[in-house]
Amino acid sequence: MSNAIPAIAPVSAALRAYGASAAPAAGDFGSMVGKAARTSLATLRQAEVTSARGVAGMADVQEVVQAATAAELTVQTMTQLRDKVVGAYTDVLRMAV
Repeated sequence: MSNAIPAIAPVSAALRAYGASAAPAAGDFGSMVGKAARTSLATLRQAEVTSARGVAGMADVQEVVQAATAAELTVQTMTQLRDKVVGAYTDVLRMAV
C-alpha cells in the first residue's frame, strides 16, 4: 500500500509544520473503539464528579453546566454509534448467502 500523503507537497509541509506524521496511528479498529469507550467513560465520570462538587457548593455553576453538556454530547454520540452498528449488523443478517 503506497502512502499518498507524502506525494502531496502542501499537505506534507502542513503536517511537518504542525509536528504530525503522515503515517496513520498504530493500532487496529478494536483498540480505537476501546480507546473511544474509555475516553467516553472518563468524560461521564468527570461530569458526575463535577456535578457532585456543584451540589456540595464547591464548583461553579458554569463548570457544572459544561460538564453536563459534555456528558450529554458523549451519550448522544455513543447512542448514534450504537444505532449505526446495530443497523449494519441487521443489514448483514439480511444478506443472502
